[in-house]
Amino acid sequence: MKKKWIFLLNVILLVLILYVKYFNAITSKIIFEYYQFQTIMAFLIFYIAINITANVIKYFYSKKNKIKKGKKNNVHFGIENIANFTIGIGLLLTIISLFGVNPKELITSLTIVAAALAILSKEYIIDFLSGIYLSFSNTFEINDYVKIDNQKGKVVEINMLKVKILNDDDDTVIIPNSKVHYNEIINYTKRDARLMTVDFQIALKYISNIEELEKEIILSLEGFSDYIEPQSYNLRVVEMKMDYLEVKFQYTLISVDMDLQRKIRKKTIREVFNFISSKN
Repeated sequence: MKKKWIFLLNVILLVLILYVKYFNAITSKIIFEYYQFQTIMAFLIFYIAINITANVIKYFYSKKNKIKKGKKNNVHFGIENIANFTIGIGLLLTIISLFGVNPKELITSLTIVAAALAILSKEYIIDFLSGIYLSFSNTFEINDYVKIDNQKGKVVEINMLKVKILNDDDDTVIIPNSKVHYNEIINYTKRDARLMTVDFQIALKYISNIEELEKEIILSLEGFSDYIEPQSYNLRVVEMKMDYLEVKFQYTLISVDMDLQRKIRKKTIREVFNFISSKN
């Protein structure tokens, strides 16, 4: 409801500014005489028009794809990123114009400087372009559980320069878009969303029987038995090193629940720690 009122207010404000600038004889004359007024009014029209356009596009996209009110996916963030970037360019040109400089002449005369700035700020440019690509791609979506580089977690936001994920410790990890783009991405949600995996390493000196460890972990998860397929537990050795094992513990949820997944993951890791402590 709040968004509807903000949208309606933007429409009313746009109509009012257009009336003041173009259709009211007194105010139109005053604005025409002062260049600064013209520039500011032009930016306000531009700013509100971009906001209205972005909101209309998001509304029809959500309606077409039956997205619940208040929910966002990659496309919503992509539209917002493009709108914010466009408004940023408009604001920069407005500031330049307020100082009496013709933006076209400035851009022409500062081509070399602009090229130098582009080189110096190439990381920001790469982050922005990567953000646009990620927003409209199907590599991952909001609420997908992913692994990016060495970070695992649920994707909670894709903005102009960064991707935010919520890891298993409920910490928000912020990763530059360029790093996301150039690193290996594992999207666990794209497989069977109910299949969960907990990866860990354990020193060989703490374990004599892998079956014993598996039984201990399964026993510790009895409180979640109503949410896990009973025959889906599986503890397997991925790789054996000189002094430790790389291990995966897998199980299948009866239904998809990201919050429940985090609770089970924490419980599993704590049980492994308790097992090691008891052996020590």
